[in-house]
Amino acid sequence: MPDQSRNDMYGHRARIGYTSPPLTTEIFPYEFYKIVPDGVTLVLTSLAIVVRSKDEVDQSYDISMRAAREMAAAGCDIVVLGGVPINVSRGVANAKQMIADLEAELKVKVSSSASAQEAAAKALGCSKVVVCHPYEAKDTDRIAGYAKHFDCEVLGATGWGAPFNQIGRIPRHAAIDMGRDMMKKHPDADTILFPSPHWPTAEALDVLEREFGVSCLSAHQAIVWHALRRCGIKDRIDGFGRLFREF
Repeated sequence: MPDQSRNDMYGHRARIGYTSPPLTTEIFPYEFYKIVPDGVTLVLTSLAIVVRSKDEVDQSYDISMRAAREMAAAGCDIVVLGGVPINVSRGVANAKQMIADLEAELKVKVSSSASAQEAAAKALGCSKVVVCHPYEAKDTDRIAGYAKHFDCEVLGATGWGAPFNQIGRIPRHAAIDMGRDMMKKHPDADTILFPSPHWPTAEALDVLEREFGVSCLSAHQAIVWHALRRCGIKDRIDGFGRLFREF
């Protein structure tokens, strides 16, 4: 293969690998390219999640380990392991050790959805949060519980009501509508948290931050921000929340 300067590549600033839990991945790459500066590309592997069963989670964990190795071999600058349920399926402590072990083995930066959101919550100083998620009501306690991993107190939580394989059909106004409703019910909250990076949240962040004077943290925003910063890309990006503008 002939030598080529990195400047000739689409991803000449950073190539970000992401193991995406949904077997049918739609929203994540769309919003990724709305946010990132020119010269940053997404290297995507879809996993096996359709209904989020234990078997699918276990299978997805194994696929993500293989994908991480292939992404490193392909020359990605960072590998992000998607899906908090997948990240912590072998225990929270193991999730952090897994990242350290993979970095040592692959000689490439490794992150995860859980670690990115934890870092974002720390940067924003999140303390008292309301949670707006895309899934059905039966998932609310489980999803809201992830905020505890980020050292946040959950004041309230709500879901849009979509099955996992239908979240790409959620309207773009849903996150704004739920955020407004939760802030009216819990005005003491300092942060609106939007778990899952696979439904439309990018357009809600600035709107709600301006309206309520709070921080907004979405899983998608946190993953992309953390990956950019770990790759040394410090651009301040407008339009997608304080996280990109200030940190």
